[in-house]
Amino acid sequence: MTQNKMTAPVLAHRNGQKRAIVKKHNLIVPYLRSAVKMASVTLLVYMTTAAAALNIPAFLAGMLLLNALLGLYFRLEVLS
Repeated sequence: MTQNKMTAPVLAHRNGQKRAIVKKHNLIVPYLRSAVKMASVTLLVYMTTAAAALNIPAFLAGMLLLNALLGLYFRLEVLS
């Protein structure tokens, strides 16, 4: 004897339809991505001058900071 099991009313939509995922429209994310991109470009200029002056600690610090900025940039890309 087969029965159709009904889902709990908490889990089901009242009309039997699936619930649509609401996408949040975050207006500030594109501006943050642009700011991070500009900071990355200025940091590349800084690293170029540090390499030209043979300032190894400043170059390595710039490299670590650039890694963090690019990680933030790609994280913001996922959010948008």
